[in-house]
Amino acid sequence: MVGRIITLDLADDVSGARERIEWAGAERVVLVMPEGMRWREVDFARLRRIAQERGIEVAIVNRDLQQRKAAQESGLLAFADIHAAVHRPWLRDDGIEPIRRLQPPRRFAPDSLRRFFPLPGRLLWVGRGLISLVALATIAAVVFILLPRAEITLTASSQPIRTIIPVTLDVRADRVNVEARVIPARRVDVIVEGRMSTNATGEKSVPRSKARGRVTFTNVLATPFVVPRNTVVRTTATSTPARFVTLADVEVPPGGRAEVEIEAIEEGPAANVAAGQINQVEGVPALAVTVFNAAPTGGGGNVILPAVTEEDYRRLRRALREKLLREAAEKIQQQREVVNDGLIVLPETLFIAERQDETFDRFVTEQADSVTLNMRLQVAGLAVSPRDLETIAREVLKSKTPEGFELLSVEAWRGEAAEEGTGNDTLLFIEARGLAGAAIDENAVRRLVRGKTPADAQAALLQNFALKRNPRIEAGPDWLMQYVNRLPLVTLRIETKVQRE
Repeated sequence: MVGRIITLDLADDVSGARERIEWAGAERVVLVMPEGMRWREVDFARLRRIAQERGIEVAIVNRDLQQRKAAQESGLLAFADIHAAVHRPWLRDDGIEPIRRLQPPRRFAPDSLRRFFPLPGRLLWVGRGLISLVALATIAAVVFILLPRAEITLTASSQPIRTIIPVTLDVRADRVNVEARVIPARRVDVIVEGRMSTNATGEKSVPRSKARGRVTFTNVLATPFVVPRNTVVRTTATSTPARFVTLADVEVPPGGRAEVEIEAIEEGPAANVAAGQINQVEGVPALAVTVFNAAPTGGGGNVILPAVTEEDYRRLRRALREKLLREAAEKIQQQREVVNDGLIVLPETLFIAERQDETFDRFVTEQADSVTLNMRLQVAGLAVSPRDLETIAREVLKSKTPEGFELLSVEAWRGEAAEEGTGNDTLLFIEARGLAGAAIDENAVRRLVRGKTPADAQAALLQNFALKRNPRIEAGPDWLMQYVNRLPLVTLRIETKVQRE
């Protein structure tokens, strides 16, 4: 019998349903879920736990089959309509009767099967003994066969092989052509820029000190005249006059003379003039006085300082170019397409596709301690697959492997590129290095020596294989070899090691 029927709203969740169940105050509750209301399995599980905690039986009414299945999987009763929920009986756990056995199980009587297994006679005991002896003999034979072991160490002859292979890198090829020795290549580009400075190696003479001396003024007037400070006097004997200024005011009496110190206006040795060469006054004082120097001037000089030369330009350009090419090789090698395809960039194929900027911060012959270059380059190169290089190297070295030897390892060392530029074909020389060793089939070695004495096995190995020294054979166990002195018959018990020198 149903205690309460509660119709939920679309906005109700498990918490709302719990409040409604508690408010109902009944032992059995039917929750009617409206159409469009969907709960997850975890919601039904929470509802079942809430009902168990409060000792209430809860059933769900929902027309959605998937919702009913979710409720049933969570341990709740689920019905399609209210009629079924009301009129169908609800099964309680305490209403299930356990299945009980109606009569005790059948048991065998003592010795009831003896008639099927009579006591063994003397003949049977003899048969069992023979079977045991055969089994022991078989076990002994198996142990005799499997117990011996042997380890054979062979030192095979080997020799290095080297050759130079010209390989064509073709950006239009899509696969390796072994016969034509053509490898597909991919052109990759990158922009690199940087700056570099270098010390200036040139020399430049730069004026550093001013010449000084004394001049004598002669007054041509009948009254005293004061020659003011910074009055300019100069020479007239040369095309470029040396000009000086007075360093103090000086009063020249009428018809008399007066001396004053002078200093060259410009630095350098050009103002070191001989006596009598300063003979002209500039400006207004020239109307009142004349000038001459009784003694030569001196003290003007130059200093040798570093300056920029064309060789500095060339050296700096060459060094920065090499640095940027190395950076370009590393940068190209890290590009996604190169890394993802497992390619390697050949530094020998790198070239400057475009010089986008080249700026020096000093001019040639300019006095400076250093000069700096800013450079921006577009660098292009070719990337190839190392497997393609090894494929060419392997095929070429196979043809050079001596008879009776096999190629053990191959390496392709990149050499010089015969040309560079933007063409489709680039000729690259690679050095193929390989190791050829005597061909030794380890299975054939085991089959050859099984069952032989160590001495016979050693002789057979020397006769059938190209060995650098006598093979080393270790057989055991020692106590068994004292009686048998033969290698195992089973090849699985023979271990072989091949060394290359």
